[in-house]
Amino acid sequence: DIDKLAESDAHWSITMGEKEGLKIEKKGSAEVAQVEADIDKLKNEAAQPGAMLTTIEKMLAQEKTYRLQADFVATPRYCVGILQVLHAAGDWKGINEHIMLLSKRRAQLKQAISAMVKEAITYIDRAPNLEVKTELIETLNTVTSGKIFVEVEKARLTRALAKIKEEAGKIDEAASIMQEVAVETYGALSKHEKLFFIEEQVRLCLDKGDYIRAQILSRKINAKSFDEIVKAEKKAAIEAAKKAGEDVSQMDLDKDMTEEERAKEEKKKNASVEHAEGYFEATDPTIPPVPELKLRYYHLMIRFYSHSNEYLEICRCYQNIMECEGVKEDPSKWTPVMKKVVWYVALAANEPMQQSLLHQISKDAKLADLPLHKQLMKQFTTKEIIHWDTLAAAFGSEMAAEADIFGGDDGEKRKKDLRQRVIEHNLLVIGEYYSRVTLQRLGELLCLPADETEKHLSDLVTSKKVSAKIDRPGGVVDFKTKAQGADWLLNQWVGKIDKLLNTLDKANHLIHKEAMAHKVSLEA
Repeated sequence: DIDKLAESDAHWSITMGEKEGLKIEKKGSAEVAQVEADIDKLKNEAAQPGAMLTTIEKMLAQEKTYRLQADFVATPRYCVGILQVLHAAGDWKGINEHIMLLSKRRAQLKQAISAMVKEAITYIDRAPNLEVKTELIETLNTVTSGKIFVEVEKARLTRALAKIKEEAGKIDEAASIMQEVAVETYGALSKHEKLFFIEEQVRLCLDKGDYIRAQILSRKINAKSFDEIVKAEKKAAIEAAKKAGEDVSQMDLDKDMTEEERAKEEKKKNASVEHAEGYFEATDPTIPPVPELKLRYYHLMIRFYSHSNEYLEICRCYQNIMECEGVKEDPSKWTPVMKKVVWYVALAANEPMQQSLLHQISKDAKLADLPLHKQLMKQFTTKEIIHWDTLAAAFGSEMAAEADIFGGDDGEKRKKDLRQRVIEHNLLVIGEYYSRVTLQRLGELLCLPADETEKHLSDLVTSKKVSAKIDRPGGVVDFKTKAQGADWLLNQWVGKIDKLLNTLDKANHLIHKEAMAHKVSLEA
């Protein structure tokens, strides 16, 4: 493989003879040193006043010679040397022009393009102003577009350009730039960096207000990936320490593994075939660590679910945050998160998943340090009527402290939703204890007028959370009436028809039996 040869300690080139055909020739250290010495000499010439253009023409001619020989040792060095000469002269326009020129030359080697791109990336932070910096990034983006061998650089350049647009207040442009890259298909990019890139895509979509695209992008992230990356990095560190000759115990790695993961690891060790894991570029050091990315992911999902007030999903996100590294060990961090978990599960509409979470949270040992929130969970898990006025008075200070939940534009709506949850809870409790009750008495129990009582009850019946019939003229509610649909009525009709036919068959059989016993003819 020519690519691997170029990266090895020995340097190689390809020469084409008239009769010999294609031949791979080893380029020794002396020849490489000679090429580098020639480039350094040309650089020194370019430093002389008025000699830059002449020197660059010489370097371009040499680059052409080596390129046509498919020499992927000398060609990249001359390409990089041209950029270094232009950078030393401060000719930023020339840098952009020569990057485009060299990348589009006939039979240009991908090693040369890759070397140019990597060299030019180092100039980005040295650009004299934002305009020059943006122009250089856009040039590099154009060159790297559609080329697999520089896909890592393409992803990082896209992120840098989007950051510039975002800092300029152009959120829509930044989001559009980031969405152009399907980073999940980039094989050379590490999982760590891919996660950060997708999170940035989601964040910009949320900032832009494009919640549908944010949801689509967020589904590319599997929450289990964060733990898998941490374990893989830990395992790699242990393997590196072993190779270095250090005495490393596997206990630190094994204690975090479940039985299922241990079984998979054992199966992998015993497998007859080892599968290559592939090559990944080193993760950009400016990217936050994996635990921080995990927290960031759940906060982004909370922003997304808060837009549509999906309280149960928000609650589950906060539950996952409580299990994150750096949060679960620190009471000062998990205490405010636990409070939010309690409030959001109370705000969630009554359904099987909500009831399961409600009882699970009420048994959490951490609630022992939060007596008021424990009391709130107890009220919602006990089949007793909750008086809204009493609850609002008891938890008013706690609700005021939760500005993220009950403050801002959605604060009043969420207070109304909490009141709605209390009314739903009360109606479900009354449905358990009463078979028939008057609307007036029901309104007294709920502390609501008759019209509002009927409205809330009708909503619960429509959503099939309560089985009830309202006799409006009589002013009576029947809670023991089962909600029957069309399928139930059809089944009942089929059952009755079967019973009727069976009865007719039995009667016919008995008539014939009596006729035979008494020797009576049944013919008319």
